[in-house]
Amino acid sequence: MHNTRQDNTRANRCYLVAPFSPEHRDGRSTSAARSVAATSLQELGRLCEAAGLTSAAGELVHVRRPHPALYLGQGQAERVIAHAEEYDAGVIVFDNTLSPVHLRNWARAAHREIYDRHAVILEIFFRRAKTRESQLQVELARAKYAQSHLVGMWQHLGRQEGGSRLARGEGEQQIELDRRRLAQRVFRATQSLKKVSRQRELQRRGRAEFFQATLVGYTNAGKSSLLNVLTGSDVRAANQLFASLDSTTRRRTFPDGTTVLLSDTVGFISQLPPELVDAFHSTLEEVLEADLLLIVLDAADPNAEEQFRTTIGILSDIGATKNHRVLVLNKTDQADPASVHGLGILGHGSGITEVIPVSAHTGEGIAELEGCLKKHGTVFSGGHLPPYSRGSDDPAS
Repeated sequence: MHNTRQDNTRANRCYLVAPFSPEHRDGRSTSAARSVAATSLQELGRLCEAAGLTSAAGELVHVRRPHPALYLGQGQAERVIAHAEEYDAGVIVFDNTLSPVHLRNWARAAHREIYDRHAVILEIFFRRAKTRESQLQVELARAKYAQSHLVGMWQHLGRQEGGSRLARGEGEQQIELDRRRLAQRVFRATQSLKKVSRQRELQRRGRAEFFQATLVGYTNAGKSSLLNVLTGSDVRAANQLFASLDSTTRRRTFPDGTTVLLSDTVGFISQLPPELVDAFHSTLEEVLEADLLLIVLDAADPNAEEQFRTTIGILSDIGATKNHRVLVLNKTDQADPASVHGLGILGHGSGITEVIPVSAHTGEGIAELEGCLKKHGTVFSGGHLPPYSRGSDDPAS
């Protein structure tokens, strides 16, 4: 029993590796690229913990040119393997995306399970998915990822017992992820999601006569907490990455009769797997359809500026470029006033027309945010009319 516990502990202990290169960081200097990579490595540690792994240690690796076999140079790879052995880590996790060839070669060279950042994020989504829709979305994303990483990935799935906690679920069921079965999984999930998407479309049509605002931003910025404060709801809010994957909409009616529909969406993160963006298309359509985007930023986070850039980039990637935008600086009760001021200056751009510092915890600035919602809701002219005549079959009737 003691040896089994030791084996399980080792199997869940991971060593983190963050390759960085100025060329891969928008032309930044080496020192700037190293700083960004160090921040990302810390975030990777939190992601691994959310995925059920224990982060033992990690290192930054300066890569001048990606190596075709191992991404890192031979000497760098040998050093990483030695460090993983030193920390008795049964898993090595890379803070970037590895190709199937890289994954296969690393597994052979290190005799350990190898994961990249995308695989870890997918595992967190798998653990957090609670509703039928989010479970289907995650299933589709995982199947697509496995398709593209079939060679060398999921090397643990043939085991019957033990292994990394990332292997639980499919691994325990001994699912053979070959191309045929993966194609079947993708097809089934896609067909099921089409039905859910049609239901969502009907719901959006029924809400089209109302002014719609959507909370977006980096994961753990406090979007759900703000939704609760603004609408008197009790949506689950937790201090953890990706506490909720589902889009939640609540109604707020002001004393003068102005009605606003406020939605909370799945959080963003750096290097969000494209498979997840594609799979969560129906959920992210809430962002595209919104009349107003409330971009929520954790003003107390030392990496808030980088998180702001990530959020703006993802909004651009999904085509959310025509919405009105307001920057909401949350958690100001925990933030340095100078930092809040600097982020406020940063916010005057990227299509943002207003910056509102708030604290969902203390209530600071909430009245101003409510005033912003009421102002936009009052100006709303009903331009998003339903494309059909209202009748007894209308879900909004």
